Amino acid sequence: MTLFKHIMKDSPIGEITIIWRKKPQFRIEEIILSKPEKTSSQIAKEKYEIEEELSINKKSKQLNKVLNEFDKYFSEKDCKFSLDYLNLDKVTPFQRKVLEAEFNTKKGSINTYKDLAKEAGSPKAYRAVGNALSKNPYPIIIPCHRTVKSDRTIGGFGGVAEGLESKKILLELDGLMIQNRKVVGDSPIITLDKTSQTKLV
Repeated sequence: MTLFKHIMKDSPIGEITIIWRKKPQFRIEEIILSKPEKTSSQIAKEKYEIEEELSINKKSKQLNKVLNEFDKYFSEKDCKFSLDYLNLDKVTPFQRKVLEAEFNTKKGSINTYKDLAKEAGSPKAYRAVGNALSKNPYPIIIPCHRTVKSDRTIGGFGGVAEGLESKKILLELDGLMIQNRKVVGDSPIITLDKTSQTKLV
């Protein structure tokens, strides 16, 4: 399996590297966000380029479609990400349930770790949900930034406290108001899907 990389230089949360494959069918293997101490391309190099540098292939209609959706998202326009882009076979069955439930969290809304655990079919496994989200290979497409603590504080992001600024920026792009690391508006509703809504108290 040949992997390629695409580096997005100018996102609102810094450099983003997408690792993807073209065959046997187009799939994104991982979306890597930059950290305060390392760019996404440095992280990708350490993880994927031990033997040789990954090529950049710009001849993919599917990748260009994904990049167009990212552009829309960062421009605060309606976008249509799809799970079909993603290689979800690489995650555990429990993590897949969590990620699929998180994918249903609509723009402009938030959920809690406990509510996401219920949606994933394991009501008491909210700590495991937090662990699964911290290892989310597909941030933004699977919007783990929309999961917050029950007191509306935004919690961690990408498994590290240093990701809080990026999480704040993404929530604000979603149309939410953040003050003192806490969601103060615009959505008093937790929405996991159209049939499941609970007030956040």
